[in-house]
Amino acid sequence: MRDVSFVAANMRTEDLREISCLWKDWDTRTLGICALETAVPGMVWSIWYEGQPAAAYGFSRASAFDPDHWQAWAFGTDKFKRCVPLITRHLNSLRPVIEEDCRRLQVLTLSDHDIAHGWIEALGGKKEGVLRSYGRDHESFCVYAWVQDEQGAAEKRMAPC
Repeated sequence: MRDVSFVAANMRTEDLREISCLWKDWDTRTLGICALETAVPGMVWSIWYEGQPAAAYGFSRASAFDPDHWQAWAFGTDKFKRCVPLITRHLNSLRPVIEEDCRRLQVLTLSDHDIAHGWIEALGGKKEGVLRSYGRDHESFCVYAWVQDEQGAAEKRMAPC
């Protein structure tokens, strides 16, 4: 909780813009609580860089009634870019668990957050569409996903970067 709250309170501009536009009453402490309360058990992490928390990421339940439908999220301080290689390696190491336990993994990201889009696509995420006026000030968001087919094999697997 401490790490996620610290990162939320010191969030880089791109992440703040992307996340805060979804909230009626933006509160970094509440973001930390939500990240932990909605998490898939054991699937929330933080990375420290230069003695301070610099990134928080994980998987949350995308649906209260479907435990096999997850949503990935990540945000960080201005040191986030330094954490991306480690996060990428960690996510790739989790592929067997994700493919076993998750039928659908999705990510929502601001439509103009092209750096995030490139990273998601490098991890194997497939763009499914645009959610118009999804943000409170009518910001559009892109939906990316990794989806298992009917036989349970992953349609899009996370590819190493």
